[in-house]
Amino acid sequence: MLVLFMGELKSTAPVPIEQMFELCGKQVETLMSYKQKGKILAGGIIAGRKGSYAIFDVVSIEELQGLIAQTPLFPFMEVELIPLVSYELALGMAKKLASK
Repeated sequence: MLVLFMGELKSTAPVPIEQMFELCGKQVETLMSYKQKGKILAGGIIAGRKGSYAIFDVVSIEELQGLIAQTPLFPFMEVELIPLVSYELALGMAKKLASK
């Protein structure tokens, strides 16, 4: 199951700025570990803003929720999730519909 994750901080955490930067570093490390495990296919930090996008490859929405909830900045982020259909599946569906 492919899901586009969009997470952005709308304000900073109620901690000293040094701790905020530490949380940001831990957030990136966590996302990188998900990528190394194959749970994130692609993604990155939004340039000039406080957020990130990623394409998750998960078995279920429950697995995705578990991964996202474990990120250090989750309590302070606004998250949007968009389910995706692979190009291959979309092409197969289009060909099937075209042949009717």
